[in-house]
Amino acid sequence: LLYTIKFENCRMQNELNELIRYSEKYCDSVYEYRHVTLPAAISKKVPCTHLLTESEWRNLGVQQSPGWVHYMIHPPERHILLFRRPIGKQNTGTQTAGA
Repeated sequence: LLYTIKFENCRMQNELNELIRYSEKYCDSVYEYRHVTLPAAISKKVPCTHLLTESEWRNLGVQQSPGWVHYMIHPPERHILLFRRPIGKQNTGTQTAGA
């Protein structure tokens, strides 16, 4: 029974992760930007007190290449995570989904 519950939780998390939406990248002269839109069930887990560390946003199911930093909170749309990374910091190796 415990295995079945863990399997169902994992399956439901995978289905939620498939609902995460990644914007196209856009940039200025210094940074490359993108935003990530979370489904409601995941966005409820986003803390209101601080910007997310890479470990925290990855634990929510966000998948993107290294170097992205959660840099701003827009309170009216907490389900949208705003990321940036310095231009030229793109991962030249294998990229994960949403890289």
